[in-house]
Parts: sequence; C-alpha cells; structure tokens
Amino acid sequence: MLVLIPVLAGCWCGQVVRREVPVPPASARPEEVVRAYIDALLGKDAETVRAVMVPETDFDNEFNNPIGAFRNWISASDITIDESYSDPCPAGEKCRRMNVTMGLCEVNSGSYPDGDFAQSFGVRYVKDRWLVTGFGSG
Repeated sequence: MLVLIPVLAGCWCGQVVRREVPVPPASARPEEVVRAYIDALLGKDAETVRAVMVPETDFDNEFNNPIGAFRNWISASDITIDESYSDPCPAGEKCRRMNVTMGLCEVNSGSYPDGDFAQSFGVRYVKDRWLVTGFGSG
C-alpha cells in the first residue's frame, strides 16, 4: 500500500529556496515526519531538521558534511514515501522504516547526482513521537 503524501510539483532551477517547514505534531505518522525532514533539508531549515531527528544525531555532520543532503540538495520532485514497516531496533523501542523515491532536480555536489533517488529512511519512537534516525544505514 502506498501512502499519499503531498508532493511538490516540478523543480526549482539552480537556487536554494530557503523556507521554514512546520514541525509535525507529536501525533504525526512516521511518513509525515520523514516528509517534514526531507522538506526541511530542501528548504535548509536547520531548526526543523533538529526537531525531527533523534537527539543523539551528529548534527555537526548532518549540517556540515560536504557530501550531505543538507548542504547539497536544492530541489526535488515526485517525492513518494511508501507506507512504513516494522524495523528491528533495541528491546523496548519501536522503530519503523520506509522507502522514499524522488527526482533530485538540483544538487550542488556530493555523492548524489541529479536524477532518480531511492533510499530507505528510519524513524524511532522517542518521548511520545516519531523521530528520524537517518536514512540508508542510519
């Protein structure tokens, strides 16, 4: 089953469009939290990125890694977030994972070229809300 998350139509050309992204409410589903994370990365909204990630995140690396998404992703289109599924995690914790696809329209540099992008994102239930643990092996 595919979860329908609103999608940005088209791509912006060449410039970072800085924008504030609302932090999802504590009741937000995992897919909504990952969408807010992606939107915040694209909008260079560091406050929202911090708010939707697990507390032990290495934020220096998250924001300053020269090949990281925060510094390099400029725009994306056709963002699709599949329904989350159970993901193994430490005893007593709840974790979910979901697959995300999109077209990266503008990328400064780094390890992700423009074009099709597919990646797995993880979330963990922390203090009564879902928070992003990263993507890939994160």
